[in-house]
Formats: sequence, C-alpha cells, structure tokens
Amino acid sequence: MWHFLTNAGDSAVTLPAALAIALAQAVRGHLRSAGLWLLLLGAGGLLVLASKLAFIGWGVGVPALRFTGVSGHSYLAAAVLPVLGRQLWPRDSARAFYGQLAGVLLALLVGVSRLMIGVHSVSEVASGLALGLWVSAGYLKACEDAGTLPMRRLIVAGGVLVSAGVLFGLQSPSHALVVHLAHYLAGRGHDW
Repeated sequence: MWHFLTNAGDSAVTLPAALAIALAQAVRGHLRSAGLWLLLLGAGGLLVLASKLAFIGWGVGVPALRFTGVSGHSYLAAAVLPVLGRQLWPRDSARAFYGQLAGVLLALLVGVSRLMIGVHSVSEVASGLALGLWVSAGYLKACEDAGTLPMRRLIVAGGVLVSAGVLFGLQSPSHALVVHLAHYLAGRGHDW
C-alpha cells in the first residue's frame, strides 16, 4: 500500500496533472492564472532541486535532522493534489472545498509513505509538504476568481486519467538525473 501511495507523488503522475491544471486555466482564458501556477510550481521545484544538488554535490545538509534535501514526492503531492481537487469542481461549490481537502489528505499520505518505505526523514518530508502546501495555498488564494468551465473537469480529469493509466507505477528518472547533474556540477563526473 505504501508504494502505491508514494507513486501518487512521483513526477510521472504529478507533472502531467500540473500541466492539465495549467491547460484548463489557459483554455478558460485565464492565462495569468495558468502562468502563475507554472511559476509557483517551478519556483518550488527549483528549491527542491537546489536542496538535493547541495547535498549530493557538496554534502550540504543538516545531519542533526537527517536532512539531505526536500522530499520531491512530498512537495509535488502537496503542491498539485490540493489544486487538482479544487479545480475539479465549481469554485463556489462545497465539493471544491472537499476536493481540496482530499488533495491535502492524499498529499499527507504520500508524505507518510515516504517515511514508511524509508527513503526520507521526517525533516525532509515535512519540508516538502510545507513547501508544497505553501505553493498550492498561494496559488488558490491568488486565483480565487479564476472561474470554472464545464469542460475544465474533463480536461483536468482526462489529464489525470491519462497520467495515472499510462504512467502510474512507473517512476520518472528524475532522481538519477539529479544525481548526474550534482556530480557534474561538483566536478566529480563527466558523464553528461
């Protein structure tokens, strides 16, 4: 069960869903909302990447907290899933709130799964969840007036179904790429 849950935070699932959210906003004519979403998600992603590069490339971490970098699965789950849950319903609907809440709860379960399978420490998961929830809350607050379109649910749900059906269970090679990049930047490998 924990491996199934952890895959819900993998970039192979969350990034297509994030792109579906941006596409749904753009189709509705809310280009500012789509751009803000991609900007916030990307900025948070850069922080996750920087923390991982710092540790893998140069050993920068916090040993007392067992912190070697922000959990990317936790970050992406907390950033994407609440927004996805909210976007599936009209903004003034109680279902939108419950969709957002379901996204937050699923993100928390992804974080717990990272602990249960032993790939992250509490500090790494907590920082990923905090950063992701900050991104999703910031986006949802800034775009309260973005409105809905009946076909938005179809676009977003279609993106999720495609990513879940085709990619769920597959793991993106992002960790291996980060390791190669860190070694290259630190001058310890020339395998690029």
